[in-house]
Amino acid sequence: MLNDPIIKHLTIALIILAAAIVVGQFLRRFLTSLLGKVLKATRTSLDDRIVEVFRVRIRGIVIIIGGFQAVREVRNALTAEHNTLLLLLSYIDIVLYFFLVLILFRLAGKTITAVLEWYMDEVSSKTNSNITPTVIPMVSKIVNIVLVLIATMVVLDHFSVNIGGLVVSLGVGSLAVALAAQETVANMISGFVILIDQPFRVGDRIRLPSGEEGDVTAIGLRSTRILNYENNLLVVPNTDLVKNKVINFSFPNHSMRVMVDVNVAYGADIEKARQIILALAGQHPDIARDPSPEVLLSQFGETSLQIKLIARATEFIQRANVEAVLREQIYNAFVAAGIEIPFMQRMVQITHTDEAKAS
Repeated sequence: MLNDPIIKHLTIALIILAAAIVVGQFLRRFLTSLLGKVLKATRTSLDDRIVEVFRVRIRGIVIIIGGFQAVREVRNALTAEHNTLLLLLSYIDIVLYFFLVLILFRLAGKTITAVLEWYMDEVSSKTNSNITPTVIPMVSKIVNIVLVLIATMVVLDHFSVNIGGLVVSLGVGSLAVALAAQETVANMISGFVILIDQPFRVGDRIRLPSGEEGDVTAIGLRSTRILNYENNLLVVPNTDLVKNKVINFSFPNHSMRVMVDVNVAYGADIEKARQIILALAGQHPDIARDPSPEVLLSQFGETSLQIKLIARATEFIQRANVEAVLREQIYNAFVAAGIEIPFMQRMVQITHTDEAKAS
């Protein structure tokens, strides 16, 4: 059977394909074990990330290259009489080329993303911020779009398709789309401004000019998503956030001011009330020790003296709970200490006129 040239070359092609599978598996294990251990000893994690990207795809690349060689080997045994087999091999070549371009551009995209993630992690560690979840998703989308366009042009050019007209059409179409979607383009540019300037990041709690508050869950190409206290999602265009004033409760840190107003009766022991409030604030686990809590006499009211506790909650999400707990504790402590908390009282006096008496 080996005397038949077709059988002979087909056998060699199968051997080449099997060898490619073995080599691909070997390279994958090599990158996993030996080379992986060597790279883990280095100070930077960039090489580890790049090796992981190659490790996942190296076997597929080697098998496709082996497939090209196997097809070439089989084609060497065919003549013009084998039209059907030659056409089938041409289709196999097309499929292999398509998958090779797909894997290579996917490899390029993942490598670029890995480098960007490493760089963003380095910046985050040096600046004590967490910008990776904010920047990487948007940049990855743009990189993937650009790589898809380049891959499409490469495939079309390989099959002798004139892409000059396509490039011109894309340019004209892009101009038309840009003019028709000015607001969308403005939102995309504003998204980049937010990512670069970082007035807020994913996870920060912000207040919008409309007074709505919530936690930033995602910063997208067109809009920013904010989860409010009612667990509803607010979708805000990026241009609105860039043009208007936004209050960030999470920057420069997560602490937030706590203020509790307490009224005591005239004649009460102010110093005793102050010591009780300070003791309760100092015992609360969510009250920051630096700066230390303060208790001030803030106002002389019509029927009471107003005392104000000023402190800081360690986490902004604890503010409401801290204030509620402190009010309850202060009330109970004042009742136990005999410190009166006055309430509004009004006296109504009815005067009878002479006409009323006469009637």
